[in-house]
Amino acid sequence: MALNHGILLEAGTNEFEIVEFIVESGGKPYHFCINVAKVREVIKFPEVVHVPDAHNSVIGTANIRQNLVPIIDLSSWLGLGTKKKYEDCKVIVTFFNHMSNGFLVDEVVRIHRITWADIRDYSAITDFKMVESVLGVINIQDRMIQLLDFESIVAEINPNTKLTNVTLDMSLYEARRSKTVFVAEDSPVIRRLLAQNFTKAGYKTKAFENGMLLLKAMGDEKPDLVITDLEMPVTSGDYVTRKLREVYDKDSLPIVVFSSMASEENERKLLGLGANQFIGKPELSLLVTIVDDHLLKKGRG
Repeated sequence: MALNHGILLEAGTNEFEIVEFIVESGGKPYHFCINVAKVREVIKFPEVVHVPDAHNSVIGTANIRQNLVPIIDLSSWLGLGTKKKYEDCKVIVTFFNHMSNGFLVDEVVRIHRITWADIRDYSAITDFKMVESVLGVINIQDRMIQLLDFESIVAEINPNTKLTNVTLDMSLYEARRSKTVFVAEDSPVIRRLLAQNFTKAGYKTKAFENGMLLLKAMGDEKPDLVITDLEMPVTSGDYVTRKLREVYDKDSLPIVVFSSMASEENERKLLGLGANQFIGKPELSLLVTIVDDHLLKKGRG
C-alpha cells in the first residue's frame, strides 16, 4: 500500500494526517499512530537478512526498492514482548532524518485527519511504561491513539541520527550576545540541546515546547530570529511560520525551520509560507552557521 503524498494538506492550517496502526500484546491491541508525512508505504513482511550485533529490536534488513532498510520490531522496542511470528505482520516503511526504516506492526487501521490541537499531553496515557516513547495521545471514536516519537526510537537504534553538541566558533561570542533567538521544539532532549548550544555560543536563547507558546511569548518580546520544528503538538511549525509572516517580513524576523521531515516538498511548502531556510535534522552545526549568517551578516564559503 503506497501512500499518496499528493493529498498532503495545505501548509499552515495546523492540520495534518496520521496513520493509525495496532501493536498487539497478550491479545490486547495497543493503538498508535505516525504522521503520514513520515510514511513512504505499507508492505507485507519482506524477506529479512539477519544483521549481527544489531540492536535487539532490529530483526534484520530487507531490500525494499533497491534500498537496505532496517526492520524494527516495534512490540519489542515498546516492551510489549517479541513477536513469535512475523509472516502475518505489516511493515510501515518510513523516511525521515534522511534515512529509511521499517517498523513491524500487527495491523494498519486507517488514515485520520486531525489538528495538532487534538493531541493531548502524553502524561494522560495509562501505559506509563511507554511514556518516554510517546509524544501525545489522540482520542478517536473512544480509542486512545498514542503518537509515537519515532525520531527517538531511531536515534536509540542508530546513534548516527542523534543530535549532539557541536564545536562552536567562540570568536563570535561577543557579537552574538546582543541577539535573541526563540526556539520551538517539542522533544525535551532536542530542545535542551538547542538551548544549551545557542546559549553557549553567546545568544540569548528562549526555548518553547510548542509553537503556540512561542507565538504567545512574541506578545512580550520580539526575538531577532526564530527556529521552529515542523512537527509539534498544539501548534505546528508551518502554522507558526504563516502567523509570523502576517506581521513580520523576512528581513525583520528570519525564520529557520529545523525538522527531521526534510524533503523537497516540505522545503518548498515552508519557503512558500515565508521561512527563510529549511534545514534537516540532525545538522546542528549547519543550523548554528545559518543563524550566524542571518544575525551577524557573516558570509560563508
